[in-house]
Amino acid sequence: MDSVDPVPFQNRLRKMARHHGKWARRQGLEAYRIYDTDLDEFPVTVDRYGDRLYVAVYAKGDTTEADTELYRNWIAGALDVVPDRIHFKLRQRQSGTQQYERLAEQEQEFAVREYGRQFLVNLTDYLDTGLFLDHRLTRKLVGERAAGKLVLNLFAYTCSFGVYAATAGATRVDNLDLSNTYLDWGQRNFRLNTINPKQHGFIKADALQWLAGPVRDHYDLIVLDPPTFSNSKMMTDVLDTQRDHVTLINDCLQRLTPDGTLYFSTNYRRFKLEAGALAGTAREITGQTLPPDFRRRGLHRCWVVSN
Repeated sequence: MDSVDPVPFQNRLRKMARHHGKWARRQGLEAYRIYDTDLDEFPVTVDRYGDRLYVAVYAKGDTTEADTELYRNWIAGALDVVPDRIHFKLRQRQSGTQQYERLAEQEQEFAVREYGRQFLVNLTDYLDTGLFLDHRLTRKLVGERAAGKLVLNLFAYTCSFGVYAATAGATRVDNLDLSNTYLDWGQRNFRLNTINPKQHGFIKADALQWLAGPVRDHYDLIVLDPPTFSNSKMMTDVLDTQRDHVTLINDCLQRLTPDGTLYFSTNYRRFKLEAGALAGTAREITGQTLPPDFRRRGLHRCWVVSN
């Protein structure tokens, strides 16, 4: 990459940083995307988290650590950011087990604001940061509909959907995930937003197995955002969202009140919804859930499903 002219990349970076910086301040957002692989020659994304930047480099066969250092210098120069506040991840095709693996031990956890809520993020220690920015509007949508409702948050990760629901006045939010690490993180997010975690549920379980079990509660609102694929050693079965989505959705519908709402989303780019096999009715709302700072098509898709 030494022979590549970085000027077009730096110019684009400055332009989008100014544009989205103004927009984010008006929205009350401290975490947002600046650069979204806008130029083919520079296949990276650049996200701002407070006063830090998180850069994902999409690795090709010849991508090296030296390339990330070039990007560090280019970005630091363009945006006037201290280089040690620019964090990198080399994104490669991942197996399902890596979702839960700790990559480092720096423990640099800090909070960012989003629509009046706060979330703890970590830009160094894990594959992902703790907050999926492309689902910002989906979280807001859930918050707008959660008051007075019993909510189930499946594949909860760090429980950001749960935070939105709880702060909006949900009677109880049950957050279910396979990882104690992420459930503990979720409880810290609840406390950060002055919510008592003891008044809500944090359930360590394999969602496929849990949904196949007995129905104990009927929920007014369910969030179902599974990974595309997971073969974690903590799971009983391998999860494949394309193959398993009908089972997942139909099992959720058994736990949904008659007038309840299920939000189902996936980031699998080749996903095809088998609507005819569903026990309920699905309506796609992807256009309402993709934020303006994410410009690549197909980042995720989202449906509202009801009985």
